[in-house]
Amino acid sequence: MRTACFLLGLWLLSPGLFSQEAQDTHLLPDTLRRPDRGESPRLPRDLVIGELGQGTAPDEAYSFAQNIVSALLTGSRNAPVFANSGRGLVDSLFREVSDIRARTSRLGGGRQEPDGSISFLLRFLGPEESISGELFLRFEGGRWLLDDLLLEGKQSLSEIRDVYRFDFSPYQRFF
Repeated sequence: MRTACFLLGLWLLSPGLFSQEAQDTHLLPDTLRRPDRGESPRLPRDLVIGELGQGTAPDEAYSFAQNIVSALLTGSRNAPVFANSGRGLVDSLFREVSDIRARTSRLGGGRQEPDGSISFLLRFLGPEESISGELFLRFEGGRWLLDDLLLEGKQSLSEIRDVYRFDFSPYQRFF
């Protein structure tokens, strides 16, 4: 009998308890909640380069950037994406990426630069080290070309983790 009364009371109160959706009130912080209908999805973030994904770059530019990163990871020096790039640039990129024994990469959101080029932040990750940089593409002659890829010095993954580590106190509330 008590259970039935409890369930009946819960059923009667449920419209008032669960009506927060109609008020567009979110209990979770924006960084933790899923996107609402009509809202763009939140993309994963990298600790160093930020949001991952296409960003505001055109589809073709993003695909070309992915092909460049893939060729660098697989050691494909003769990939078509490097056909119109200087040999010195390509050799130095392969040397730096292979130096950390890169196994995976992360390509950040692209954006258009004031000079018309498209840039992407990226990071190559090896077992112990990573290299971050910025990839620049240019559209000329009806095709995308590698304009430049500026890589920073390699950094130990343990140093990155220490810099970006956040100590979540057991008493801290998230919402």
